[in-house]
Amino acid sequence: MPTKGPSKITVDFSGVEERREGGGRAAHVPEGDYLLRVEACELKSKKDDATSKYLNWRVTIAAPEKYKNAGSIWHTTTLKQEGLWSLRNFLEDLGVSVPKSAVDIPFVAIAAKHPIIGATLEDHEYNNKVTSRIAATFKKAAYEATDEADDDEDATDEDAEATAAVSEDEDEELEEIDVDDL
Repeated sequence: MPTKGPSKITVDFSGVEERREGGGRAAHVPEGDYLLRVEACELKSKKDDATSKYLNWRVTIAAPEKYKNAGSIWHTTTLKQEGLWSLRNFLEDLGVSVPKSAVDIPFVAIAAKHPIIGATLEDHEYNNKVTSRIAATFKKAAYEATDEADDDEDATDEDAEATAAVSEDEDEELEEIDVDDL
């Protein structure tokens, strides 16, 4: 996804709640916990209100392995003050330190590192189509495959090994992400 506009934005997290659960939209996969890889992020405006801005994150499934080709999942984080909890949650779960002050968020640089995040996906119906959306995010270290995802006949020990490899490969990279360093 080509980036339009600035590659970073200044966001003031003063007075934003520590943790709150939020949403997104996606292709359809079984409900449960997944590891998602951030592929891209773009600053966008609502069609009916150009002053209402948000970040549109494109992620793909990194684990379980059998869902890697399920397609892109889009996760929206608003830049409205009352919804910044969602962006804070998302960034912190990616391993980005978010101070309680105004800070430049280099969202393009963060996405370019392709960090991994844990997420719980849930079913969502819109226009008579069932899709998946991000119900909550968490640090990838807290990821455990759901029984539903593991019970599939196609699941093998290789899936578990791939999940472990993804987690190990990304640990160092995520620990180094810091808003001031990007």
